[in-house]
Amino acid sequence: MSPKNQSKKNSKKTRKKTIMLEPIVIQATNDTPSVELNKEHGVFKFEGKSLPEDVIKFFGPIQNWFNDYCNDPNPKTEIVFNLDYFNSSSARIIVKILIALESIHASKSQVHISWYYSENDEVMHDRGMELKSVLNLPFDMVEK
Repeated sequence: MSPKNQSKKNSKKTRKKTIMLEPIVIQATNDTPSVELNKEHGVFKFEGKSLPEDVIKFFGPIQNWFNDYCNDPNPKTEIVFNLDYFNSSSARIIVKILIALESIHASKSQVHISWYYSENDEVMHDRGMELKSVLNLPFDMVEK
């Protein structure tokens, strides 16, 4: 094999396949948070209340997006949770997403979580502290 052909063969082996993820942008409703997932920006946001009637219907595409993202993450990932409230069904999905992000953090990709809570909202503060205590991710509690 010529050196030129060998070089092409080697470059194909070392080239990482980039996954093209379509951005997800969901506007908030009374029962669901706004969601912004755009791989190009590297900052993913959840804001508002999360108590969807059908948690699988709402969070299924989001969870699938994160599963795909974890196969080809950015070098740096920032997740912002600015939730006023979330129910137990939403909590289970949030935990699953964060556990998936632990795997990319373990592979030396930078992951950072910012958890916003209101000064007088002990429930959201405590929920953030619970997540922080069980996850192996850089996790900042941010009073707003």
